[in-house]
Amino acid sequence: MGIYTLSLKNIRRNKLRNLSTILRISLGVIILFILVSSGLGINSFIEKSGTSNEKILTSSQPNQDTNTDNQTNIVTSTVNYLNSAFGSQITENQLFIRLEDFFINLVYVLDGLASVALLVGVMGIMNTMGFNLSERTREIGILKSMGFTQKQILLTCTLEAGILGFIGSIIGVIIGSISIWAISTFLDPGLFTFILPFWLIPGTIFITTLLSLILGMYPAWFTSNIDAVEALRYG
Repeated sequence: MGIYTLSLKNIRRNKLRNLSTILRISLGVIILFILVSSGLGINSFIEKSGTSNEKILTSSQPNQDTNTDNQTNIVTSTVNYLNSAFGSQITENQLFIRLEDFFINLVYVLDGLASVALLVGVMGIMNTMGFNLSERTREIGILKSMGFTQKQILLTCTLEAGILGFIGSIIGVIIGSISIWAISTFLDPGLFTFILPFWLIPGTIFITTLLSLILGMYPAWFTSNIDAVEALRYG
């Protein structure tokens, strides 16, 4: 069996630890998918609705005059309450402008949190690979004594980390896509529009796998540099 096929074989070992890492990566990908897609949708929604009269809650359907009057009454009551409670003198237009600014800033914050969630999940690769490889130190020594080079061991250990990230990203992409479809189906399409850009799926898989390879490289490099004799004495 080739040295690089060991990466696939080793994925089956330490199942609970590897599964935990894959699930953390998947969760980060799911959060990234939903927030990025909804962020694009919210931005589009704000751009299309806050145009001339800046009344984003006002219905544009001519046959919904009753709903429009109800919304107007609610908005007027809200403005009056805020002015009386805080001693301010804001108008309805100013209220909507502030709400739009708030939602735009909230989108940027959530998109940033999505990136952080993905990074936190991928960072677990380094910790997982450190534990996995430390338990296989003696095995690394046997491979070196059999003639396998340091480069081969480094590549197979790094590839193992990349496979974990790839599996996690695939699971996250599938669940994230299904979640976006379900949310966009059951929510009012006139309220929020969930957009799934064509680049999001391959881009997420590529970036997650690449980050996993990079973060798994350090424990792989550290393990591949262990002297064969010392590794055989381990354990």
